[in-house]
Amino acid sequence: MFAQRTLQIVIEPDESLIKTLDSFTQICNSISKTAWNSGKPLKALDLHRRVYDNIKGTVSSQLTCTSIRLTAGAYASAKKNGHDLDHPFNWHRPFALFLVGKRGRDASFMRDGLLSISTIDGRKHIKYTVPYAFREEFCNATEIDSIIVKNLGDKIIGYVAYTIEFPDVEGIHPVGIDLNETNAIVAVDADGNELFISGLDRKIKNKRTYKTIKRLQRKLAQLKAEGKNARSVVRDLKRLRAKRSRRTKDFCNCASKELIEWAPDNCVLVFEDLNFGQGKHGSKAWDRRFSVWPRGMIFNMTSYKIQGKGIVAKVDPRNTSKNCSRCGLPGTRKRHSFNCPKCGFSIHADLNAAYNIRNRFTSSRASEDQSVSSEASI
Repeated sequence: MFAQRTLQIVIEPDESLIKTLDSFTQICNSISKTAWNSGKPLKALDLHRRVYDNIKGTVSSQLTCTSIRLTAGAYASAKKNGHDLDHPFNWHRPFALFLVGKRGRDASFMRDGLLSISTIDGRKHIKYTVPYAFREEFCNATEIDSIIVKNLGDKIIGYVAYTIEFPDVEGIHPVGIDLNETNAIVAVDADGNELFISGLDRKIKNKRTYKTIKRLQRKLAQLKAEGKNARSVVRDLKRLRAKRSRRTKDFCNCASKELIEWAPDNCVLVFEDLNFGQGKHGSKAWDRRFSVWPRGMIFNMTSYKIQGKGIVAKVDPRNTSKNCSRCGLPGTRKRHSFNCPKCGFSIHADLNAAYNIRNRFTSSRASEDQSVSSEASI
């Protein structure tokens, strides 16, 4: 089984490389309005025919073609995701996309630890550093696809996309996982081992940030009504939203890593197939709660990291929190406690849901195996 990975490397500053990043970004910005086409984005081939003769010669022909495809792809991606194309895109931070592949067209990683990369002054050999935790995996990569180089001012970062091969995993040991707002991840494996990962700290900090954002939004509306300058308020709002986004991403990254390290080898991580749309719960406050609950991000990061150790699966979420995991009959849930009046079973409510998720997957797999064996006997 093959999978793509991305890692960050630190590249030694080089003046020719910095000029190349500036030139590549200028090319993308210069053709962006043509690619936008008044809200009807051009495809890569049509854009190439219109602009190539005007932009060639600044960087290598391969980088020129890459800038055209990247610009057209940015508009195509935005249109596919439903974004409004009311103005042309503009790239502010210098960057460039270098193709590597088997031929090492724009860049290649040499055996002596140098990065051979195409610049406006020709091919340059530049030192780079790979994080220690990823060195072994990077050395075992079957193919390095591309590298996006960005100039962050104080350092130059390369985002390397590479392909690695994993052994095929069957997913023998089921692990039921219940995702929540307070207890972010509650998991139970086939042997009854339990894992609790709390999300209370992130929830409290996000609530404080939300209150600050609401206060700044009121101030922004007041300043606009009075016709005063509100740039400082807008800047603070952007900073707070970005901080909240980084906090959530960091939490999901750490939580998914802890879950995978805890899970047994050759496991199948079973999640609920949750799908909460906006406006379905009759309350804006309720919808806002679900919009900031990063259940999808946790699932995506876990699916990305589990490759080679296990697989992921989803089950129907109906009544996993209402039914007793011991007798299967409806019980009584009050906040974090669950009690079954039929069999007298008492357990943490989220843990009860995790058991139900695991048992539901086990039952569905057993029924599938039974149907396959009956078909084979026929």
